[in-house]
Amino acid sequence: MGWHTWLPDSGRASSNKLIYFAIYLWKYGGNNARRGNQHNTIQSKLFSVIWYHRRYCGLQLRRSPQMTILLQGIKRMSDPVRKKQPVTPAFLRLLRPSLNFTQPRDRLLWGSVLIGYFFLLRRSEYLAIGKRRSFYCLQTKDVFFADSNGNQVTASSASAITIGLRGAKNDQYGRGSWCTMHQSGDRSLCSVRALKHILRGRRDLNAVQHKYLCAELDTKTVATAIKRTARKAGVSESNYSTRSLRSGGASALLAGKADGLAIKLLGRWMSRCFEAYPVQLAKSTRDLAKRMI
Repeated sequence: MGWHTWLPDSGRASSNKLIYFAIYLWKYGGNNARRGNQHNTIQSKLFSVIWYHRRYCGLQLRRSPQMTILLQGIKRMSDPVRKKQPVTPAFLRLLRPSLNFTQPRDRLLWGSVLIGYFFLLRRSEYLAIGKRRSFYCLQTKDVFFADSNGNQVTASSASAITIGLRGAKNDQYGRGSWCTMHQSGDRSLCSVRALKHILRGRRDLNAVQHKYLCAELDTKTVATAIKRTARKAGVSESNYSTRSLRSGGASALLAGKADGLAIKLLGRWMSRCFEAYPVQLAKSTRDLAKRMI
């Protein structure tokens, strides 16, 4: 666009340039494909420009009323946000037979998927993303078998597992959190059994001393398994990703009438945004017809 990198002040001229920048993004996108950006992407880029000016120039740029009107129009014309579908218990039961438990990597994957589901984990909290890991990625030393009171016990006498997270992407103060999940009573879908699968898979892979619980398991491998199961179920694989495990766990808890505060603490949310995740499960409509007659 031929403009200087930094705006000189917070006056009307700078506000107008922000408007022109938003229009440019809407039309051309600022990418090699010259494909226009959607509303959320434009918002993110504008916030970045404003933050960098505040951080490095000591300048507080302000969005004018004209910018607000423009963004409202862009929002109306943008494609609706397509949220990933939540993974359900039935989906997990369909995933399990596709894995070969004589293969340590499949056993490790299954246990890790269940840990992500039951503890509502973000992918960065337990998986490698490419070759990178977040500093708060779940470490082996921060996971143990527990009794009903949360005390550490051996695997054979455990009725729960406890994990400790050193932080999260929304944990600005690095407080971290500890969570305990008890046995589900199900022979396949159970957090305690999940940890046993992980530890056995690590042993067979000679990764007992690995720093991170899920060893070298990455997001691509987990996403591939989930998408493969979606194809098997006859649904669009593009609607599923690693995020589907977190939203699926939250959906199941809400359908099971779990306390909202408990869900919020378990998922380490700062708000009740998890209420936007659920789709209507079959069992949640079980008694509705009876109530209508």
